[in-house]
Amino acid sequence: MMALLADMGQWLRPYQYQLALAIIATLLVLFGNDINRWLKKLLSGQHFVVRLVVFVVVCAFGYGLATVWLTALLAQQLAKIPNLYFMPSCLLAFIVLGLFAQKQRQI
Repeated sequence: MMALLADMGQWLRPYQYQLALAIIATLLVLFGNDINRWLKKLLSGQHFVVRLVVFVVVCAFGYGLATVWLTALLAQQLAKIPNLYFMPSCLLAFIVLGLFAQKQRQI
């Protein structure tokens, strides 16, 4: 069984960056509404133009920058996981994200 897990981890290893991107994108989808709601509350007393500019900057640059930076950071952390535990770790991460999405009524 351990040899099979190690082989599957080695097979998944070239897709490490894509797996990290999928995890980060899922997190941004799950928490995007909360972030936008927090920004809306923070900027509620501001002029419309200020709210619009901040929203555009956060959505266009903030989420994009977070995606690129956090994906690289997560991919580096995934690289530290031995092949034996790589596939179970990725599977567990997606299961936890799915359960959290279910709890938040996202799915």
